[in-house]
Amino acid sequence: MNLHDEDSNVLMTSTATDWSTQHADNGTVGSSNPASSISSVIKSESSTAGMLSEDGSYFMSTSTRIKTSELRKPTSVKPGTFQYQKQSSSHTQDALDFEPLGIVGRDRETTKLKACLERILTKDEGRQLNDKNSQSEQRKEFVLIGGLSGTGKTRIACDLENEVSLHPKGMFVHGKFNMNTSNEPYSGVSRTFNELCRKIKNSKAELVCLVQAGISQHLGNETDMLVHLVPELKGLVNDTFNDTAVINIGTEEIDNKLERLRFAFRVLMRVISAAFSPLLILFDDLQWADEMSLQILDFLISDTQNENAFMVLGCYRSEEADENSLLHNKIVSLRDKADKYNFHMTEMMIQSFSTEDIQKVIATVLPSSDETDKEDLAALCLKRTHGNPFFLIEFLKMLHQEGLLEYHAPQKTWTWDLVEVEAATMSTANVAVMLQDNLIKLPHQQKALLQCAAYLGPRFREPTIDLIWTTYGRRLVETRIQKTHSLLDAIVNEDILERCDDNQYRWVHDKLQEAALCLTGKQRETFQLDIGRTLYYGLEKKQVEDELFSIVDLINNGNVLQLAEFASANLEAAEKARDLSAFASASKYAAHGIDLLPDNKWSENRSLTLTLYIMAAEMELMLGNVSAADRYSSEVLGRADFSAMDVLPLKMAKASSIGSVDLKFGEAMTQYSEMLKELGCRLTWTKGLVPVQALTKLMRTVKRVKAKPKSFYDTMVPIDDAKQKAIASVVSKMVYFSYIAGDLSMNLLCTCFLVNSTLEFGVNEYSAKSFASLANVVTLAMHDFETATTFNMIALSMLNKFRGMHSSETTFLAYAPGLVWVKRIEECSAPMRDAVAEGMRTGDTEFAIWNLFSHVITLPYSIGKPISSIIDECPNILIQCEDVSQTAHAMAVQVMWQMLNNLQQTSSDHNPADLEGDIFSSEQDNETNQLHLSFVHLAKGELSFFNADYEVTAKWALQVGERYTKLLPNYFPSMIETFHRAVALYAAAIRTKKRKYRVEAKRLAKKIQKWGAAGNPNAGYYDLFLTAEQLALEKKYDAAEEKYEEAIGMVAREGHLHHQGLLHERYSDFLLSRSLKKESVFFLKEAIRYYTEWGASWKVQMLESRLTS
Repeated sequence: MNLHDEDSNVLMTSTATDWSTQHADNGTVGSSNPASSISSVIKSESSTAGMLSEDGSYFMSTSTRIKTSELRKPTSVKPGTFQYQKQSSSHTQDALDFEPLGIVGRDRETTKLKACLERILTKDEGRQLNDKNSQSEQRKEFVLIGGLSGTGKTRIACDLENEVSLHPKGMFVHGKFNMNTSNEPYSGVSRTFNELCRKIKNSKAELVCLVQAGISQHLGNETDMLVHLVPELKGLVNDTFNDTAVINIGTEEIDNKLERLRFAFRVLMRVISAAFSPLLILFDDLQWADEMSLQILDFLISDTQNENAFMVLGCYRSEEADENSLLHNKIVSLRDKADKYNFHMTEMMIQSFSTEDIQKVIATVLPSSDETDKEDLAALCLKRTHGNPFFLIEFLKMLHQEGLLEYHAPQKTWTWDLVEVEAATMSTANVAVMLQDNLIKLPHQQKALLQCAAYLGPRFREPTIDLIWTTYGRRLVETRIQKTHSLLDAIVNEDILERCDDNQYRWVHDKLQEAALCLTGKQRETFQLDIGRTLYYGLEKKQVEDELFSIVDLINNGNVLQLAEFASANLEAAEKARDLSAFASASKYAAHGIDLLPDNKWSENRSLTLTLYIMAAEMELMLGNVSAADRYSSEVLGRADFSAMDVLPLKMAKASSIGSVDLKFGEAMTQYSEMLKELGCRLTWTKGLVPVQALTKLMRTVKRVKAKPKSFYDTMVPIDDAKQKAIASVVSKMVYFSYIAGDLSMNLLCTCFLVNSTLEFGVNEYSAKSFASLANVVTLAMHDFETATTFNMIALSMLNKFRGMHSSETTFLAYAPGLVWVKRIEECSAPMRDAVAEGMRTGDTEFAIWNLFSHVITLPYSIGKPISSIIDECPNILIQCEDVSQTAHAMAVQVMWQMLNNLQQTSSDHNPADLEGDIFSSEQDNETNQLHLSFVHLAKGELSFFNADYEVTAKWALQVGERYTKLLPNYFPSMIETFHRAVALYAAAIRTKKRKYRVEAKRLAKKIQKWGAAGNPNAGYYDLFLTAEQLALEKKYDAAEEKYEEAIGMVAREGHLHHQGLLHERYSDFLLSRSLKKESVFFLKEAIRYYTEWGASWKVQMLESRLTS
């Protein structure tokens, strides 16, 4: 529960296992009722103040001890209690002193951890020096420390904090998961990042400013989503980043939320790790982590875009991470990812003490002159505690409490009677029982306050416990309640709680918290309900929002009477969980809220009931539970008292499931059409007339758009008609499913509808991409580049004025098949690059990756950037495709990567003109979808063009014709695909004089000439060069020579290496045909030089063999 935010100096929580097999635990840690019996807490972690680490460490360094003592008030020594202060201060001579122990028996583990730290320090130095070798290495360290509870896992990890503190920009943060909130989404992640943000705010001003600037620049409005999860982030957000001139008109897609969260957390981590180095984040008690928290951990570790070095550590109980656990499965997944996602993974398992380790402890804590006595006591301790460090400490404390250890002041030694010790401890209870017995002996009001505090988690604020105590405490005691502060002081003096900064308290160890939970007994449900209700109604609204999951969980766990008043609280929790992509939790909260509704819910709580049912149905669909979603939907749709608008969300969710899950596109389209009818809207009356109606609608829409003055588009406002907004939402789904189904006429009709809706009712979130989509149709159907450009510019202007308009998709549609035909290719790269981050930010990973693919692979290839520079990017892009589960994009990357490899290779086991290799094999490719086939087609054509004889490519060109353009209309690589086909055909025509080559070459040349006439600046030297080839074919040599040289001059100014090589090669052939051998050799050498610079090694070999012959 975040009411008890974890402190970075927390040192303790360890697990107590059985003293012997006779005390075997039959309970399960982390269950919904962890304190229902003594056996259920035997295996839970605990620790001892001033002596144990957070996970049972039996040692503490001097510097750490001072930190802890500064947080606590001086306490007096009471009979039977222990003060673990230094003997030079308040330590009594006959008290056990564990201070001098240090770290025992863990040299190998600490050495390994320091080696991990050294690696990130070295890598960070390499990054700052721009060391390319360092940049290619694994920058992130992921360390997993497992072991039985009580073996000192956390203390070993926390030992790195002292190392980190030596660096001026170092940051060490310790977060913890809690057994009582293991079902709460993001619980440990929220606590950890809240603590991280608190520490950042207390850092040097320049570092704080650096983080604030990074968040403002790279996260923007996505901080709103993170602030719900990490409230402390609010203090690091500049209020000035919001552009009030940009209006948000979008509604968030549910299935995009997880992608948005992935992006937000990764960017936040990039910003923080850029400012702080070394950065170490410890997630403790990972065995209690919920599924979404483990997913966030995965996101951080596997972020290949984060070039900063940092370390993530995780501690977990090995006995609670079996092969069926969430943690085990995540560990296996991360092992598989380590190499590919460029992080170094270290795993270590902490073992219990050996006899020698126990002897060291006894020799330090109980100095004795008799070595045999120490060895015998060590053997007995091993027998009683099984070498568990935490048990060992508690066992020695118990021996001292029972008077079985005797201190001799003159000699400053300890003695014991081993026979007496062995007899007295024959039936020693486990540590959980001992701690509970101690709590039972406390005064009644202290005990009652502890029972309340136990439900607030391992850490809580004084105002919170005061609210609960003053509201609910009077019901627990018969006398007048004492002041909260005085009770807390008394409890602190008993070493049960300790005071921290910011008026907060934490349990000295979690075993005490569990023991306090046990004290509630049969009143457990009552405690949870009353405490949850007190917090829900007593805290300020912002606090309730921040701690909503914990509060609602308390209410639900204790609400045995099914009080209907908390149905709305469950709806709030469901909405928050949905917004954080925790769909399973959202489903549970919605279902619980429905269960709390009264029998007359539809008449008395109509709005709340409908909202809960819609939420439940949507969440079940997101989880793939179609039958459960249908049950909720049927309850609503079976009623006749709801309007079409009321039930629209349910119907849209169901139709979406039919199309996306069942892949029944036609049925989905039918359902969407029915929804439109119910809303009073029809797209078409007869399906057979759709093609004609679509073309007619296109002409009218284009005319209507062009008739509007520019001022109209400059002053457009958002749509404010709820019904029209709903209609646009339905039609947008029809645009998508009609495209997937291949019904292009219906797709065109729906797109025209959305454009006209924008003109008539105002801008909706689909307006921009509708204008961009229609621009492509105008180019294809009407060949009107000027009008298409107008449509695209209107679409882009909307992105500048309105937020939430699918900007990544709109940018791609506007540029890749649109503006690239009227702008230089180089000018289109930057907008598509920017659209990558925007798509990731908004969860539109599909078009984010298409923009990335175009920006990094197809655009650079089209303008002849060095092949090696493009290949260098391919592995990283492929990882990003796989990371966001975009398989179509991944296959496109593999196809292009293999093509580039074949262009670059110097030798091969197969024909380099064939699309075969280790990355992709066309022979083994069975994909049939249109998009994939387009890239395979492009790659095969390019390999044939550069790595084979031109006549071979000419035959290919005649065979395939305009197949690529049909597969992927208007996509800009069709420029070079068409140009290269024309060049190959002209080369074959000049050589063979065959008419079939000449006719097709001339047709393509005219096509490219039209591009230039329509304003395509990229077609300039294409046209000049093909004109030269036509003149050479017609034997008009002087005119041809002039055009060749003019084209070569133009391509030189563009700097397109591949075409500089190509044009020099073909000009060399032209000169050779005219017996100008010396000049031909010169241009052939120039061609080789450009091809070499480009990286086309196989082509270079082919030309060099011609040169030598």
